[in-house]
Amino acid sequence: MLKNLFVRYFFLLTVLLSGKVAAQSATLATKENELISLYAKLLAHSDYDKTEQNAAKFAKELSNYLKANPSTLTYPFKKLTAKGYCFINTSADGKFRIYSWDTWTGGTMHFFNEIYQWSDNGKVFTKVLKYVAEEGDAGSYCSKMYTVSINQKNYYLAISNGIYSNRDVAQSISAFTIENGKLNDSVELFKTRTEKLNSIRVEYNFFSVVDRPERPVELISYDEKRKLVYVAVVDDQGTVSKRNLLYQLKGNYFEYIGIETGKRK
Repeated sequence: MLKNLFVRYFFLLTVLLSGKVAAQSATLATKENELISLYAKLLAHSDYDKTEQNAAKFAKELSNYLKANPSTLTYPFKKLTAKGYCFINTSADGKFRIYSWDTWTGGTMHFFNEIYQWSDNGKVFTKVLKYVAEEGDAGSYCSKMYTVSINQKNYYLAISNGIYSNRDVAQSISAFTIENGKLNDSVELFKTRTEKLNSIRVEYNFFSVVDRPERPVELISYDEKRKLVYVAVVDDQGTVSKRNLLYQLKGNYFEYIGIETGKRK
């Protein structure tokens, strides 16, 4: 008798939970469609004031929804990313995510917004980055994220890109980790011969690599097998060479080990 009651209770609980998950997914999908419509309006206007208004509305709607709904951390937003409206990159352990998008409020200089979202001890947190366009702070978009385990602690290497003109662009790699519910975005994980760094940045002339097929152009990458970070060498004119600075994981840091042509095979 008790066994039958337990089976029935478990079945009912499973049905209720399944229904809740399905309803939650439907709500997220509906909101995703609303965000797509908002961003489409942003792209539709050539009038600067209208574009600025729609950009602000999209940013507010997205940030408010992420803050109010922790389940968004695991929702894929496939439609939003497939249309190229928003770049969403998530760590391999699913605990850290970066949302970034073009506001289309600039000219040849592109202004981007970013939101960080992470989880720790069952709680989900959100941080909206504030860029000041009037001060020339254009922001960037994240195109890739690597997850690295060092002494049983996960660190996240985010590849970001800034567009300042048709010619002048930049790419950077920055380290993050989660500590006691807080996102540490200043952890110094890279070690040169003279200092420790949180990030490494390459400014370059886009036309020197315009014929390369990948977008964004990959000047910084991480070889997970060899634990190597490659950073392209650029001359004073911004021309990208075939040589790379190499940073290899040794102990607690990615240490600079030299310059090599191409990548190791």
